[in-house]
Amino acid sequence: MNPAQAPEVATVPRLVVAGVQAVPEPVALRPASTEWVAVIGTDFSGKVTLWAAKAQSMFGWTRAEAVGRRISELVDLGLTAQDFVEFVFVGSHGAFSRDLAVTNRFGARLALRMTATLATDPSGEDEIIATFQPIEPGQPALREGDRAPRLIADRGSDLVLICDRNMAITYAGPSPSYTCGHRVREIMGSTVWQFVHPADVPRLRREWQRVLAVPGSNLELELRARDADGGWRWARLRLSNLLADESISAVVVNITDVTEERRVRQRLESSSRMLAEFMDCALEGVWVIDPAGRTVIANARMAELLGVEHARLLEGSVFDFIDPEAAEFIRHRLNHRATGAREQYECSLVRRDGARRWFQVSASPRYSKSGKYLGSIGMCHDITDRKLLERELGRREPGAVTGARPADDTPVPGLDRLSRREDEVVRMLLRGDRVPVIARQLFVSQSTVRNHLSSVFRKLRVTSQQELIVLLRERHLAG
Repeated sequence: MNPAQAPEVATVPRLVVAGVQAVPEPVALRPASTEWVAVIGTDFSGKVTLWAAKAQSMFGWTRAEAVGRRISELVDLGLTAQDFVEFVFVGSHGAFSRDLAVTNRFGARLALRMTATLATDPSGEDEIIATFQPIEPGQPALREGDRAPRLIADRGSDLVLICDRNMAITYAGPSPSYTCGHRVREIMGSTVWQFVHPADVPRLRREWQRVLAVPGSNLELELRARDADGGWRWARLRLSNLLADESISAVVVNITDVTEERRVRQRLESSSRMLAEFMDCALEGVWVIDPAGRTVIANARMAELLGVEHARLLEGSVFDFIDPEAAEFIRHRLNHRATGAREQYECSLVRRDGARRWFQVSASPRYSKSGKYLGSIGMCHDITDRKLLERELGRREPGAVTGARPADDTPVPGLDRLSRREDEVVRMLLRGDRVPVIARQLFVSQSTVRNHLSSVFRKLRVTSQQELIVLLRERHLAG
């Protein structure tokens, strides 16, 4: 699936200032924020390799005049040899920023903020990319120090952008080849929103305003970012308002590619939904309990079998439905499961309305990834009908299991004439199995099962499976 087509997963942005949730005031953005952001690239000898259109507007030299000449022939940046040494050290780690007073080709004096980084040009050679942006009146001067390089270095493998308050990118780094495949020269001087999916831009602008409104705040959001091939990938942005920090004086944006993370998350969510649907559709009750017997997960069918609200079941324990006589048996079963045993057994539970039901339980232990015992999973099949039918059949089968005394002790006419195989078919029918399932379990054809049922219908004087079930339940479920 193309990430751009992936379903939107709601991500609530977090705006945090010293651990306190902040409520920001709206802040207006100037859309033409990159109008006066000039981008220049040079090699290590100072020869110009990149001269963007804004550089021509700012310094007065055309691209044809500038490319291939030394930067010192075009504009005196006032940088010293010590500045260059510092840049070489910082350039591979992060941003090198300076406030400069520059005279352009026409003699105009410009107060500019320069931000430079070491990058790689399209041919793979080292390249210095720098942005130049006018310092606005009243804007505090940039205090020199190592705060910016340390800030960038501390961001690990994230793509780091340094932006002005209007989203203009003045730094991108530190790697020469970035998330989504863009190079430095393609990013610096642009605006953040130019790389964001159009459907996500309004949200980015809203959250950007929230961050600007609260100095020192930070916020996280996920959106789609355009890669170098024109496709879309999911990215997590962390916006940090450091405009008041004199060593940064910018908004720092950390970008992490979370496309694969979201795909995994969506697969897990899909699996969780599928599991929930399976549990809801299951004819059996599904009951997951912890080692003490408390409910962890249970499906709606389990709640229905126990005659209790689903939410109430989730808050309770298996012992809420067991009388004192059966409690010791269940504790023994749970202890047995803690040893790793998988087992099948029968037990009786008391519904919330007081009625007793018999269940066949198929139980398996649960473990964490580290091997810690977490409890057990039980698939519970209601066999009350079968138990009561066994009691009736026990009238003519010495030693058969007997159940609770029914309200009507009158034998069902013709029941004593059933063959042993017909008994099996009737029992399976009463516990909810249908002809195809009965045939598979008895290893006979479906036509053979239907022949047995036809014989049962004649002997018990009924005309359908439903009539047979009603007859036996009315006679045997009153107890």
